[in-house]
Amino acid sequence: MKRVTSTLAVALAAIAFSATTANAQGAAAGGADQQEAQQLMQQYRQKASRLQQIHKETIEANPELATQQEEFEKKVRQAVEDEGYDVEQGQQRVQELAQKMQSGDLDQSERKAVMQDFQAERQEMTQARNKVMQKPEIQSAGQQLQEDTLAAMKKQNSNTQDLLDEMDSLRSELQSKMPQSGQAPAPGQSPGSG
Repeated sequence: MKRVTSTLAVALAAIAFSATTANAQGAAAGGADQQEAQQLMQQYRQKASRLQQIHKETIEANPELATQQEEFEKKVRQAVEDEGYDVEQGQQRVQELAQKMQSGDLDQSERKAVMQDFQAERQEMTQARNKVMQKPEIQSAGQQLQEDTLAAMKKQNSNTQDLLDEMDSLRSELQSKMPQSGQAPAPGQSPGSG
């Protein structure tokens, strides 16, 4: 069950991480491997998109699930604010910085500074949220929401489990195509020795 819920979480987040996947594609080993990785990535995104559609239909068909999701989001937001991070202001700052970057009015050094501020704000937001996600009451509420959502999605569409399984194997295949970081031989050592 744990693996399935983490796959669901990954799947629902997959579309949001399109920028990350573009970087991953670029990092994949050259030539045929890279092309294969891009094809796998595309299949993965299509399945993630399909899964998101099922999720959307499920939420629309189950108002009590929509309420449960809203309450979980409120609980997380409140916990993040209890940690001292103002979510509302943070989101506003991120939007303002994004607009500045897109305006085209910045020279290169200003653009770099704005980009650093943007990344710092996003990092602060992520750290506050990650800290909150470690709290047992948030974890159990999140786990419950995932299980209820998954059960409802399976009821809504019988292909849900197949999609999750296919995405799981695609992800494993993709990871095998990615170069392993930190695997380079130590200086003065040939790749075969050790």
